[in-house]
Amino acid sequence: MSLLENIIYREDYAEAMEYLANRETKHAPKFDLVNAPVELQELIGQAYMPRGEERSKWLNDFVERCWSVPDGEAELLLGEDHLNGIRYVNHYLRKANQKLKQDGFLVVSFDTAAKRRVQFYSKYPKFLADFIYFFDFIWHRFCPKIALTRRFYYWCTKKRRKVFPRPEVLGRLYYCGFDVVSELYIHDRFCVIAQKRREPALEHPSYGMIVKLDRIGKNGEHLWVYKFRTMYAYSEYLQTYVYENNNLQTGGKFFDDYRVTTWGRVLRKYWIDEMPMLINVLKGQMKVVGVRPLSEQYFKLYKPEIQQIRIKSKPGMLPPYYADMPETLDEIQESERRYCEEYEKHPFRTDWKYFWKIQANILFRRKRSK
Repeated sequence: MSLLENIIYREDYAEAMEYLANRETKHAPKFDLVNAPVELQELIGQAYMPRGEERSKWLNDFVERCWSVPDGEAELLLGEDHLNGIRYVNHYLRKANQKLKQDGFLVVSFDTAAKRRVQFYSKYPKFLADFIYFFDFIWHRFCPKIALTRRFYYWCTKKRRKVFPRPEVLGRLYYCGFDVVSELYIHDRFCVIAQKRREPALEHPSYGMIVKLDRIGKNGEHLWVYKFRTMYAYSEYLQTYVYENNNLQTGGKFFDDYRVTTWGRVLRKYWIDEMPMLINVLKGQMKVVGVRPLSEQYFKLYKPEIQQIRIKSKPGMLPPYYADMPETLDEIQESERRYCEEYEKHPFRTDWKYFWKIQANILFRRKRSK
């Protein structure tokens, strides 16, 4: 049982929220508010004031004033409502991007999915909270992502009672052209300070159970790799943000990657998330054994000579990593170098040898993805 589960009983709501605030902002970037624009400092200062009519009036007047500025001229915007209550969130964030100057600031707030869980467990006895939370999760987190139930869900809720995990909102901000410069809890609501850096993305990201991920394939060409979703929606847009604020752990993965869901860790542990890659194999874009197809962010971490070696052949479902079990990024690159050089000389024999060595590590030594 996690620390959070131990402290979310009725009498411990404040303690649970304090723990949650520390946990959800653990890897947030350090933002120097002292050197921020004066108007932004004043806004955050007012937001921290005790809740009351005077505070609400000041914030409402600020919202009305800042959104009345012509497009492309606003230096600072405050969200007109918390994001859970906005019907079309991406459309709203795109509108904010259009309203702001380049490098202008947007401040938004929302209640995270983790806070919603705390609210249930602090209000009801644990056995009842377990029951209510399970059905709330199915309704608000599962139904919107399934084609058969999505339309009915939005008809019932009018898209105004959405539940957002923190990584999804951060990813939506990046998708809509913002960089996150600060994450903070003000009272018991999660707030994000974002800065306009570019125009919103044009592609339509997947929101369902199967995702298409942009990866580097043979000859450096980009391909869409199919996988079962193991991360929160829009997490693919957080690759750079997580890299800049989280350390790489053993094996080249991110330390404490909060984008991965609880179910996602189970799918990764038993390799279930990799099964849709068979589509790529059947399409001739990948093979069974080979270097893993990398995102552009990961690919840029590799030495130039290793980059050139690994794009000479198709990527694979079963990477040489699981044959050699290297620990550092340098060791991973050396492992892939050995595989690629050997594969270039003896393709079939190399893949046959690596296939059985990988199977032995997975089945008998219980090596797993994280």
